[in-house]
Amino acid sequence: MNGSTENTKGLPYTELEAGGKIYLLRLTARSAVRLEERLGMSVYSAAAKTDEMKIVSEMLYALIEGLKPEFTRSDTYTVIDEYISGGGSLGSLVNEIAEALRISGFFGKDPAAPKNSSAL
Repeated sequence: MNGSTENTKGLPYTELEAGGKIYLLRLTARSAVRLEERLGMSVYSAAAKTDEMKIVSEMLYALIEGLKPEFTRSDTYTVIDEYISGGGSLGSLVNEIAEALRISGFFGKDPAAPKNSSAL
């Protein structure tokens, strides 16, 4: 389920459905820094390596923990397994991640944003 919306803090996010649950995906500044520290590379470099499962799982973890700090890395593996068991594929998960990065301000401006607002 790929849709973008805003939370009550005004931060845009996308939604990922897995295992009958909806996960909100948003890369915050804090989660981006943590991701880069864990991977030893930039978010942009990681996005270019989404053919590696470690990268996909760490990116998904960072996207979920951005709005849900109590989420754990172990929870991420369950989400991935449930996503695939529910008919998703790794390719479609990577597309969900890419959309969440775009909504979070990476890879260009959100076209739905007001003209006078600045991108992240």
